[in-house]
Amino acid sequence: MNEHATPPNPDADLVSRLGLNRLDVRRFSRRQQIAIGGAVLVVLYILYRLLTGGPHYEFITQPATQGNLTVTVSATGTLQPQDQVDVGAEISGRIDAISVDFNSHVTKGQELARINTDQLRAQLSQTAATLAQSQATLQESARVRMRFGALIKSKAISPQDLDTANANYQRAVAGVSLASAQMKQIQTSLSKATIYSPIDGVVLDRKVSVGQTVVAAMQTPVLFTLASDLSEMELDVDVDEADVGQVHIGAPASFTVDAYPARKFQARLVSLHNAPKTVQGVVTYQGVLTVANPGGLLKPGMTATAEIQADSVHNALLVPNAALRFVPPIDLKVTNVPRPTAPPGVTMGRVWVVEGRSLAPRDLRLGPTDGRFTVVRRGQLAANEAVVTDIKGAGSSQTSSSSAP
Repeated sequence: MNEHATPPNPDADLVSRLGLNRLDVRRFSRRQQIAIGGAVLVVLYILYRLLTGGPHYEFITQPATQGNLTVTVSATGTLQPQDQVDVGAEISGRIDAISVDFNSHVTKGQELARINTDQLRAQLSQTAATLAQSQATLQESARVRMRFGALIKSKAISPQDLDTANANYQRAVAGVSLASAQMKQIQTSLSKATIYSPIDGVVLDRKVSVGQTVVAAMQTPVLFTLASDLSEMELDVDVDEADVGQVHIGAPASFTVDAYPARKFQARLVSLHNAPKTVQGVVTYQGVLTVANPGGLLKPGMTATAEIQADSVHNALLVPNAALRFVPPIDLKVTNVPRPTAPPGVTMGRVWVVEGRSLAPRDLRLGPTDGRFTVVRRGQLAANEAVVTDIKGAGSSQTSSSSAP
């Protein structure tokens, strides 16, 4: 026996039994080798699917919560005084004096400005002289009329002379009335030469200066713009036609302005106009909100973005809107339904919960939404129960989504 004989190789023996020693790989082309490798991978993938029941997914969940939900409607607008009055001049003339300036606080009846009255006073003197002349003519006509009335009895004058005397008397009476009316008209114009404040408030704008001439011809020239007390203001907002059905009179609101971006001011909706406004095909309706402004921080004309409360639900079951948009992928096993189809109706929705390695649906009747969460009116879903909002699959893309309710 040869002590140096080579022991048998078990691997070579196995290869010989399988007949692999007769397979010459080098006889296959590069393309054939690739095809054989691909077929092997397909077989391995099928075996993996049969053994594991499908790909493994990592579910992203979020719990349904019990809490309060507030639905708001956004609208933009400008701040205005509650009462704003343009004060003008009803007569023409030169401005002789101005008693107030911008931001001056005024009271009702306070003098604001005076217009020069030299020409009006001259006209008043002329009219007074005309009135005196008319009164003298009236007295003379009265005496003649009385005297002719006595002479007609003795037939010392003709009836025509008496008729003339009576006509002269009537013309004298009319002359006195005309001169008196002209005098009152000029006196009224003189009283309008002094401009008074019609309200208690503040001067927003002054449009004239001393020495400037104003002409009250076709329209009344505006001298001042007054506003009522700015401690109470109003916010005029444009509410979109899609949102106008959700808001109601008396609803609370909050708004921000660019001057104080980190601060929210409180308001309340007091009016919603029925007259539509159409700008570039967009229909809006004007809403009026009252605003308290005790510190005077808010100024007329500021642009504001308001959030009007449309609905408020307390202690309700809330689900995230991402869960309502979630739709399982085609290759994911689900239970209780043949395929993940959403229930019909705009107030219906479906969420999914994890059961082992599959998902189970929960059909819900829905209520209001604030864009992030939706109220659950009815359904087999408990508070703090985890609902799927998304998935991450190994080597697969994230799930597709359907439209949110």
